[in-house]
Amino acid sequence: MVKVFLVEDEFIVREGIKNMNWEAYGLSFCGEASDGELAFPLIKREHPDIVITDIRMPFMDGLELSRLIKKELPEIKIIILSGHEEFEYAKSAIQIGVEEYLLKPINSEELLQVVKRTADKVERERAESDNSKADAGEMAERLEHAKREFFGELMNGDSSMAELLEKGRELGIELVASCYQIMLLKVWRGQESDYSGRVVEIIERLLGYIAAKAEHIICFDRAPEGKILLFMEESSEKMREQIQSFTDYFVGMLSDYEGVEYFGSTGCEVSRIRELSHAYETAAHAFAYRFLVEGNMMLCYEQIERESVAGRQQGEACYVGEINFGSLDKTRIEAFLRGGDQEEIPIFVEEYISNSGEACKNSLIFRQYIVMDMYIAASHFLEQLGVGEEFSRKEPFDSPEQMEQVLQKLDSTIDYVVRLFREVMEIRDRCMRERNSDIVELAKQYINDHYSNEELSLNLVASEVNVSPNHLSAMFSQKTGHTFIRYLTDVRMNKAKELLKCTNMRSNEISEEVGYKDPHYFSHLFKKNQGCTPIQYREGGGNHETAE
Repeated sequence: MVKVFLVEDEFIVREGIKNMNWEAYGLSFCGEASDGELAFPLIKREHPDIVITDIRMPFMDGLELSRLIKKELPEIKIIILSGHEEFEYAKSAIQIGVEEYLLKPINSEELLQVVKRTADKVERERAESDNSKADAGEMAERLEHAKREFFGELMNGDSSMAELLEKGRELGIELVASCYQIMLLKVWRGQESDYSGRVVEIIERLLGYIAAKAEHIICFDRAPEGKILLFMEESSEKMREQIQSFTDYFVGMLSDYEGVEYFGSTGCEVSRIRELSHAYETAAHAFAYRFLVEGNMMLCYEQIERESVAGRQQGEACYVGEINFGSLDKTRIEAFLRGGDQEEIPIFVEEYISNSGEACKNSLIFRQYIVMDMYIAASHFLEQLGVGEEFSRKEPFDSPEQMEQVLQKLDSTIDYVVRLFREVMEIRDRCMRERNSDIVELAKQYINDHYSNEELSLNLVASEVNVSPNHLSAMFSQKTGHTFIRYLTDVRMNKAKELLKCTNMRSNEISEEVGYKDPHYFSHLFKKNQGCTPIQYREGGGNHETAE
């Protein structure tokens, strides 16, 4: 409802205007004052949509008040009442930007008509603002979807350099550079953190903003595993400077959020666009070390050595040397099985086993202990997923001969655990696909049940199905082939077509029924999607084809 505030020094006039039948016109009278000096703090507090003010008042007149309002609250519409016909007053009012300049005396019906006309303008501007935000949200989601697909094309190596450059430019991405490097970055809430998961979402969004402002960084979403940053530069020296500068900025930003943890990795530098898959693979290799080290860390692939991780300095691209676990930790195994990728399995298993010490290399019995420990951890992980019963009934080895063969050498032990973890991750991924399908179905059901709610959004539905908006957007695109907003629009348009064909409801009533407050925006969107206006659709019997 549009709110109206009155400033008038004549008590009788003020009472008469105050007691008019505002509600009948869909208006709310929210406050009054006898002069501009008293009015201004009340206006700042109440934030009305329309201010009606006299010109001649003590302490602060209406023109001075109007200047203050337009300076600090420019969206407020001002209607001036004046008993003076002098052109200079009207000229000043026009220069300030008032909406209407009315001469007294004016009757209540005339004033209400003018205020209602101004209120209609307020509501149109609100709707245009809301629609602009909705369009921007849809464009942003479509862009993220297109960027995810484009990154997949960069990685598969099937497209030529010319094709990749052209597709990149269509998305506003300029890929021409002398060298490229990829960074994988994940932020999460530590167990001891007082922050909510919402803080992590905000930090990830900030990463996107930082990359968008940077001239040579492109950010891709990797939900739910954080972000992919593509760095592009003219030389290796500038590349090192840029990555270190970004790292310093990022670590400094997170220093204000105690309990929010992070891990980042950079891959090999490459000089060709079609070598980006190698840059990504090496970054992913280094990224697997997030399960093998403690504390926040930024890790470079080139600095990884087979036996150990050393020289770690928090917040810096660092060298890899000795890791001293102290004792084997099954929680690291379960964390890896929960959050790792299939391609990371050999890296994790080899490093975890090798870093358990010389005993693992020299003792068959100790290798047996390691294998059993990892098998039990895998079984426990699957039990947590609710699918461990069948796995737990199996023995680790089919026979004593197989056990002896597996444990005879360190390499064969590592190969066995790699195969074991691949089986576990295949079960995990199947469960996650089913769970993701269930989440998407729940999201679709929520949309189908609440499409008439004009506040329905990706964020709202994500909170209902208990995942992050980025993750829901990625799952929705993967499972349906459409963005979230496209699906919501299709549901609303289909319901609108049904109401147009099967009821006598007016177009503005249908607009509200399917979740659009502004009937003009509804008509625009309907024509954009269906190739005709709602009235044309009704008159044509619904034979129009959907517009792409």
